[in-house]
Amino acid sequence: MKLSGKKVLMVVPHSQFRDEEYFQPRKALEAEGAKITVASSAVRACHGVQGATVQSEITIADAKADDFDGIVICGGTSAPDFFWNDKKLIELVAAVAAAGKVVAAISLSTVVLAKAKLLAGKKATVYYLPQALQELKTAGATYVTDPLVVQEKLILAEGPAEAARFGQAIATALGN
Repeated sequence: MKLSGKKVLMVVPHSQFRDEEYFQPRKALEAEGAKITVASSAVRACHGVQGATVQSEITIADAKADDFDGIVICGGTSAPDFFWNDKKLIELVAAVAAAGKVVAAISLSTVVLAKAKLLAGKKATVYYLPQALQELKTAGATYVTDPLVVQEKLILAEGPAEAARFGQAIATALGN
């Protein structure tokens, strides 16, 4: 279990998250021994677009970068509304990155990394939405159509079709 003792914060929108963008990375991380904590805007039941329900254990506002070895931000159609302008989430992501820890985002949530100023001069992918592409460009990122982009401890994936590979990439980065 190469990730025994590693703690990962998984952030999910409280509604309309992509089920596979949560469950597949979680499965990959837990298979290697990582402990997962789920965060959302409030401690509540969070609902996926395919019907899954996940209970968040902590609020984004109460999460602290020091408590985790990495952060995984799940996407979904609600990510622009719930995450793109969430100052606490943006600050948390910036703090995790500043501490040299793993920062991962999938689908429309990759815009959070742009807003946290982590993508300037970097390659980035995002679920194809003109507004999301504009956010990446505004942040100084180079948009690429690669479905999975790994740059040291920064991991981005395009969408649900990449969820399993995304999870494996996060596990690999946490194990290094």
